[in-house]
Amino acid sequence: MLIALAIMLSLCTSLQAVATNDPEIIPRPAHVEKTEGIFYFDTDIPIVFHGEDISKLAEFASDYWASPLGFWMPVEQIKYGRIDKAVFLAIEQPNSPDLGTEGYMLDIQSERIFLSANTRAGLFYGIQTVYKLLAASDKAELSAASIIDYPRFGYRGMHLDVSRHFMPIEFIYKMIDYMALHKLNVFHWHLIDDQGWRLEIKKYPGLTETGAWRVDMPDVHWNERPLINDPDNATYGGYYTQEEIRALVQYAAERHIAVMPEIEMPAHVMSALAAYPEFSCTGKNLGVPPGGVWPITHIYCAGNDSTFLFLKDVLTEVMDMFPSTYIHIGGDEADKSNWKTCVKCQARMEAEGLKDEEQLQSYFIRRIERFLNAHGRQLIGWDEILEGGLAPNATVMSWRGEQGGIEAAKMGHTVVMTPGSYCYFDHYQGDPAIEPLAIGGYTTLAKVYSYEPVPDTLNEEEARLILGAQANVWTEYMPVPEHVEYMVFPRLAALSEVLWTPARLRHWGDFSRRMKTQYHIYEQLGINYSLSAFQVTASPEIDPESRKLLLKLDSEVYDPEIRYTLDGSLPGKQSPVYRKPIEIGETGTLKAAVFQNGKSTEQVFAREYHIHKAFAADVQLEHPSSPQYDGHGKYSLVNGVRGTKSHSDGNWKGFRGDDLIALIDLGEPTNISSIQVEALQTVASWIFLPHRVHFEVSDDGEQFILLETVENAISPYEMGRIIHSFSTHIAIENMRYVRIRAENLGVCPPGHSGEGNPAWLFVSEIMVE
Repeated sequence: MLIALAIMLSLCTSLQAVATNDPEIIPRPAHVEKTEGIFYFDTDIPIVFHGEDISKLAEFASDYWASPLGFWMPVEQIKYGRIDKAVFLAIEQPNSPDLGTEGYMLDIQSERIFLSANTRAGLFYGIQTVYKLLAASDKAELSAASIIDYPRFGYRGMHLDVSRHFMPIEFIYKMIDYMALHKLNVFHWHLIDDQGWRLEIKKYPGLTETGAWRVDMPDVHWNERPLINDPDNATYGGYYTQEEIRALVQYAAERHIAVMPEIEMPAHVMSALAAYPEFSCTGKNLGVPPGGVWPITHIYCAGNDSTFLFLKDVLTEVMDMFPSTYIHIGGDEADKSNWKTCVKCQARMEAEGLKDEEQLQSYFIRRIERFLNAHGRQLIGWDEILEGGLAPNATVMSWRGEQGGIEAAKMGHTVVMTPGSYCYFDHYQGDPAIEPLAIGGYTTLAKVYSYEPVPDTLNEEEARLILGAQANVWTEYMPVPEHVEYMVFPRLAALSEVLWTPARLRHWGDFSRRMKTQYHIYEQLGINYSLSAFQVTASPEIDPESRKLLLKLDSEVYDPEIRYTLDGSLPGKQSPVYRKPIEIGETGTLKAAVFQNGKSTEQVFAREYHIHKAFAADVQLEHPSSPQYDGHGKYSLVNGVRGTKSHSDGNWKGFRGDDLIALIDLGEPTNISSIQVEALQTVASWIFLPHRVHFEVSDDGEQFILLETVENAISPYEMGRIIHSFSTHIAIENMRYVRIRAENLGVCPPGHSGEGNPAWLFVSEIMVE
């Protein structure tokens, strides 16, 4: 056995390339070399280990592999004598410097399998790899190969919000197992927020007696639920006891996952203040909100010493339950309006020499950090903790893009990247028209996979401060565990490979191919994974000469068989197979779906296309659209494609603070019966309908006739995602030019989270009939 392990060590220097026929597992291993032979498992072949400290891992392997094998392997401790055929587990003595603390070596031969590592964590990840190889094989056998594997990043995390919607403890155990499957090692548990306090604190029983419960309003949109203080009817909620927490933390530790609690402060704490309002600036009990709250003004009082005594008591019990190095304190989205009028907060600012409320928040965070550091813990918070000055030893979790993380790294602080556009798994992952309601955004499997956690603006020393990244799962729109699974998987597979596999080995096509095995594993485990990657996407291109629309169809699934129809019917197995861009020359409806083994995956893409008189016409914009929201470019407003309710679907042009002023040249004098333009309102994304729209026409492009001004009657405070059509039906003959002027709201209205900031105007197709 020792000779074989020595041979494995030599592989570290001899492997120079990765075979193109790597095993179909995710995340992809760092080094793979396929060799000759097959190892056949059987009921009498043992798992053999050396050393008592890994006996539990050997037993875990037997239990874990029993699922794909169909039987349990006997477990034995090696002492003396020779065992001809077995799976050997061993800790490297001396340690291999190439493997680090989480790497492993796996050598599969015809007569034996050797799995070795420097640590139990490394062995655990090797056991996961064997499980996936067996699942891919679908037989009780493995092809011979030598694998040397280790992670790229030391922090590989997933966050789960259990405040907005409470998740049963049994589901948390499942998520820990699923994280282990993906070789993640940090579970960020978001236990506290305005909508519920989910953690038992024995010194303050009111936190769970009152703060864990709210009035249930499942039939009302999350952001339209009124703030209500009605404890007698507060029936929705729940919390975890300290005994449940400790058991879960131990279970995770056995799977080499650190559980990092998030105890929000100074904002997102209305659940705490419903129980103990004396720790707020106003002393008011506003209740536990049943839905969204914005702006978040009801926060902890930074001028009240009792607030800090309370928080220290809470954190003392938290640290007793959670041995993790990091304690997350939130620190985000604190509206400091109450601090500005609070006598105690203003007195604190004067006493500490703080020039503004941003520095007061920095004082708040630094004071908490000193307490945590004194107990051997490390503070981590969302990137707002940079505001007013960063606490000396803090780690920054960058969510509002990467800029906060870049700034922190350049200051010499460690960083966890989790930018919303790549790592927020509450975003839509497919066509909003057929996906369950989500908070917004558009983050597909491919987009997650494309993420690079280390910005190229950092030098080598700064780059080493990027600890890794994590997925964030906010549950405003995920009321049950099955919905959480749907939003997390398969996107977690993409992020796991981003964080584990060397960057040079990442390739989207290869990953997409290997996802077939990953889906098979999900099915075996009963995971309610999304099929959004099987949806069809259509990229429109205009042929201005033929005035035809060319549609290029694609899907994120590997080598898809796409079938389509143009008459509005559902595609079937007799429908045409997509092979080249489809020409659209007249108004109609395209429907398309991916087929596997002769059956539709039932993720049907459906889109109407409108070939009207302004189709493919020349369009001049007085104000350019934002490069971030430029639709499909030059012809985007006249390409026959109307936008969906997702502002990031690629079919909208966005204007930040500017009006839309579009001049359309129809090419020749034209009789016009109607003109229509569609606009979008998504208040949560600072997108508002225009004040009004002016429709003008001209025969020479110089002198214009105002046909009609259409006023907007929809309130800028109306929530949801609203597509509104502005149109005129005044007929006129022999006009070559059409001018549309849609008046931007200008700035976000009073009381809005972006009050006073430039408002967005989003417009889609301009149709002339």
